[in-house]
Amino acid sequence: MNKISLGILLVVVVGFGAMLVSRSADSAVAQTQMNPPGQKIAAPDFTLEKVGGGQITLSSYKGKKAVVLDFWATWCPNCKRNIPTQQALYGKYQDKVEVIGINLQEDPSIVERFIGEYRISYPIVIDSSSRVSRAFGVQYTNYHVLIDINGDVVKVIPGDIKESDFLSLI
Repeated sequence: MNKISLGILLVVVVGFGAMLVSRSADSAVAQTQMNPPGQKIAAPDFTLEKVGGGQITLSSYKGKKAVVLDFWATWCPNCKRNIPTQQALYGKYQDKVEVIGINLQEDPSIVERFIGEYRISYPIVIDSSSRVSRAFGVQYTNYHVLIDINGDVVKVIPGDIKESDFLSLI
């Protein structure tokens, strides 16, 4: 009886702790999810090195294109499933919507092989310090942040992205 009670208590404590952690994301993106409709929050700016050379600065797209940030990893099965769809949508809408793939801390040589295997043509950067993923409240892979042409976070998609998401930015 004591072991069962202790087990139940442990499950409750762990569940409550997980709930507190998930609610404590102090980021612009997490705040956007709780804002009243019509209230927007500026996306945190960043500059990261592109795989293959060069840099990307998020604010350079402001006033030019909407942006989809895709936080992903090569080992993520959901990312592997969704990247071909995202690549096709990028091909279709790249004149109005930029996709920036933000890899979460993997070795550049592994990421380069993956880019070739999946024929990814949108820019890929590696968030080696987790600074950008923390700024956007990212806690797992296959996580998308939609940023309008004005540089404001308009939607967060924890999971697969669809054509309707791209169209919502145009």
